[in-house]
Amino acid sequence: MNLEKYLRDEMRLLGGETYQRFLARELAYHWRELVDKEIFDKMKPIKLERGILYVAIESSAYKDQLKFLKEDIIDAINENFGENIVKSISSASILQISDMPPDKKSNLAVEKPKITLEDIILTEEEIQRCEERAKKFSNEKLRETVLQTLLSQAKVQKFRMASGWHKCLKCDVLCPPEENFCEVCKIKEREAMVNALFKILYDEPYLKAWDAQKILLNEMPHMKNECTLAAIESARTSLIQKIASKVRYGDEESPDVIKLVALAKRLSPDKLTPAIIRRALIDLQFNLSEQPKFKVQKQS
Repeated sequence: MNLEKYLRDEMRLLGGETYQRFLARELAYHWRELVDKEIFDKMKPIKLERGILYVAIESSAYKDQLKFLKEDIIDAINENFGENIVKSISSASILQISDMPPDKKSNLAVEKPKITLEDIILTEEEIQRCEERAKKFSNEKLRETVLQTLLSQAKVQKFRMASGWHKCLKCDVLCPPEENFCEVCKIKEREAMVNALFKILYDEPYLKAWDAQKILLNEMPHMKNECTLAAIESARTSLIQKIASKVRYGDEESPDVIKLVALAKRLSPDKLTPAIIRRALIDLQFNLSEQPKFKVQKQS
């Protein structure tokens, strides 16, 4: 069994950003094998995002050559990985990268790791544990297949631990060094964060995004990377839609209307005039539960 392929298949199951970061690391590690020496000396992979490979180019003069080399580089990468992981290549100068803030640099592809999967050796005790688990299968061929799978899993697990992986803050599943949660727990924590944002914005609909962010991070400091201003605005939009679905067209005085307009306009209720409410409801009318009905005039 190809252990590198096995690890890649395992990471693919995680999907999303985790798999993209893993691919970026793999690209950085195998870059010398994928391109010739001239390209290796002049161009470095930075990150992979939605099929776009961002590369750092040593000089602006070499950028012009990139457009003639793109297709060959893309083909070499995709052939090596056995899937179309790169669809396009975009350039960035070394200066642009060095000027990036630390939180952005943390997303860049890392250099060659200190340890590879081939360096991992299982101890006698670890092998024995796998053999004990495989013994329950009476069929010899099936037992051998299960044993090889268990040994591969144990080796991958040990490789991850040696590469800085750690247990999820909520469960025992291993996470990459840059993550706090496994993919399943991350989804649950994001849902919890959105629900918390709903409550914050519902209680104080006039809050600016950064004020809501401060309140949320006081309650959930571990969500610092997830609680972006864009995430807060997305929660505000969702909450507006939820409340609007309860409001009837023509209603300009109910508590739901006041809450809805305060959210949309980021104004406290005491600052909402009838004119502001009316204008906001016109802007939001297509989100309301009941649309205005227009009579169709018969043609004479």
